[in-house]
Amino acid sequence: MNSILAKQINEAAKYYNYKGPLEPGMIHLIEEEGFVPEVYEDDRDTVGKKPVETEGVGATAENKGKNFFTEVYPKYEERAARKVKGYTTMPQDLKNAVLSAVYRGDLGPKTAKLLSKGQYAAAAEEYLDHAEYKKRKEKNPDDGVVKRMERNAAVMRKYAEEQSA
Repeated sequence: MNSILAKQINEAAKYYNYKGPLEPGMIHLIEEEGFVPEVYEDDRDTVGKKPVETEGVGATAENKGKNFFTEVYPKYEERAARKVKGYTTMPQDLKNAVLSAVYRGDLGPKTAKLLSKGQYAAAAEEYLDHAEYKKRKEKNPDDGVVKRMERNAAVMRKYAEEQSA
């Protein structure tokens, strides 16, 4: 774990007054989302939407003002497990990719179904067949959302390759 991530984790734990254990998924989401201890406007203009008020660990809408560790994270873990059969027994890096996609709202029903069936290569392809991903990639291939979605798809592909080996 690098020092920037460690600092963000410590700041988030202090901000949310969290003293419990850190699960790998929590650490992964903080690494992907970052941590900002105040409300800021997240960039959404690449898909024709207005900026979204965000705070903490990428919390928007109904999650703003809630404790990331005790209220938000458990909700998304449960949502990931509900959407993707076998989620709880997946290798941690694959769980992290699924959780990341669910947290951002990128995991569509077709991708979830393919992941549930263990069809990881097809899931990766379907996952990147996403309007926001395509628009952002066209505008800026180095966009943070583009890179994040590509990392998630690469993890899915990794397990497809391991299945065929």
